[in-house]
Amino acid sequence: MKSFVRWGATLGIAGSIFLGGLSGIGNLPGLGNLEAVALPQDQVVKKLQEVPVFTLTNPKGEFVVLSRNNQSKTVSQVGFFISKQDAQKFLDNRLKKENPQLASTLQVRPLSLADYYKIVLESKKKSDSVIYTLVPTQQQVASATSMVNANGKKVEQFNGIPLFVPKFKKDNSYLTIPLAKGNDRYIPFFFEKEQAVALLDEFKKAVPKEAENTEIQVVDLYGVMEALNTSNDPSINKIVLYPSRESINFIRSLAPNQSPAAPAPKK
Repeated sequence: MKSFVRWGATLGIAGSIFLGGLSGIGNLPGLGNLEAVALPQDQVVKKLQEVPVFTLTNPKGEFVVLSRNNQSKTVSQVGFFISKQDAQKFLDNRLKKENPQLASTLQVRPLSLADYYKIVLESKKKSDSVIYTLVPTQQQVASATSMVNANGKKVEQFNGIPLFVPKFKKDNSYLTIPLAKGNDRYIPFFFEKEQAVALLDEFKKAVPKEAENTEIQVVDLYGVMEALNTSNDPSINKIVLYPSRESINFIRSLAPNQSPAAPAPKK
């Protein structure tokens, strides 16, 4: 929880948007192609540590494992939700109906995306038969699907956990923002389209002549995590995963006396 509290002191769309940004990075659609050189795991974990995810546990802190039959094979699964509300709804609307006695003992527990990442890595080492699934919010999946279809790729549903990135069209570079004191600037990857739109609108007001040169790109979280693991481009370290507004409110609730101040955008 300490990392969430620290993050709560710095979150908020900081103004001061940089014109130009950083060029294409990572092995992601539209982000360029780079040699595969593994980065230190602690750097990857540090980036993932600031994003909360939510799962269900019993009083002992054990995960709730759901089993179902799939073609005469039993599949065991643990769900980790991007949205705390979705985790609570799953508990209230499904588990309490299917097994009210068990459900009465369960609670929604916050972890970090880094915890999820490490659990998955450990399960691969142990040949764990349990599938650890990350569940996106359906509203953001719908937004991502619409964006992909609007770009000419016909899909029924965006497959993965969508992230939304404000960028420039001409040189495939990205808007950057400050997150703390100093000159370092970062590329925000948002879990909500609305957050990316708000940042882009702020930029358009500050630099209206560049409005037509901007767009929002949708990428998959798993692809970003893979790029963090394999890219040798130092710009990859500039990526910041920006939690949803719901998660930001949750993080801030852990540190109610800390309220970040957002500077005005530079023109």
